[in-house]
Amino acid sequence: MASTVSHHTGTRITDAASTERITADIERRLRAADRLVLPLEDTLELLHHLQQFELGRFLLHNRGLNGYWTSYIFRNRPKGPVTPLEHWLLNNSLLCQARERYHRFRELIAEHVTDGATLASVPCGVMDDLLEQDYRNVTGTRLVGVDLDTESLRYAEENAQRHGLAEHTSFRHEDAWNLGAEAEFDLVVSNGLNMYESDPARLTDLYRSFHRALRPGGRLLISFLTPPPPPPWEAPEHAAAWAKYRIGEDDLRRELSIMGDIVQATYLNFASESDVRSQLEAAGLTVQAVRYNAGGVLPIAIAVKQ
Repeated sequence: MASTVSHHTGTRITDAASTERITADIERRLRAADRLVLPLEDTLELLHHLQQFELGRFLLHNRGLNGYWTSYIFRNRPKGPVTPLEHWLLNNSLLCQARERYHRFRELIAEHVTDGATLASVPCGVMDDLLEQDYRNVTGTRLVGVDLDTESLRYAEENAQRHGLAEHTSFRHEDAWNLGAEAEFDLVVSNGLNMYESDPARLTDLYRSFHRALRPGGRLLISFLTPPPPPPWEAPEHAAAWAKYRIGEDDLRRELSIMGDIVQATYLNFASESDVRSQLEAAGLTVQAVRYNAGGVLPIAIAVKQ
């Protein structure tokens, strides 16, 4: 079975020549496109600015994020000056909504920080979701990070050291679809992996892997993306629906230009709540709740192994 990996380069892209080649290929594709969200010259200007900062270059090379850059976005603590476009991505794009959901994840995880619990993050990335919890009043808690990306695992190990949790934490280089764990975890957290997979059968297999890894009574917290409405300039009757995402039309145009026309992001696979419920239940899990944010978007499903 093929593995789902969101990127194919390291976090730091220092090969300027490869960036120039990729940028030239993207420019040729954009110039040949029949339709773009923004005028061609505006789109090419965005392409130029994406080359000017590390996160932008990573997106151009990989069409998605790795653990390091996901953490960078969620923390929103850039080191040193940022370019205007990077500032926009961190503060005005839809990535802000992903950051809000990350903090809701942390609140839900906190409910499971109990004596003797074994908590797993799959894929863990740098594992901020578990490592930034408060473990001062519990004993015997064990944290497990699972990732197919060895660089993310290295960053996660360093993160565990910084938080003083290394002795309570272990890491595994495994595919989420083929976890070695059997009835081991009280909680599995998975934020974003299913967004890179569009095959319903593959998604059900992923959830079966989580089911096997959970103890009876263990819970899964998992995010998913529901289909967004059409852009308001194409379907004005849906304009109010975009208010839920807290993004204005100009910012939305820029968002779709960058992530759609330029980057062609690979992580935008959408699923309805009913589809996700069906897949989780087919995997043997019982859905307890699906929690949306205050605007009614960006859900987190909570499922239990009976």
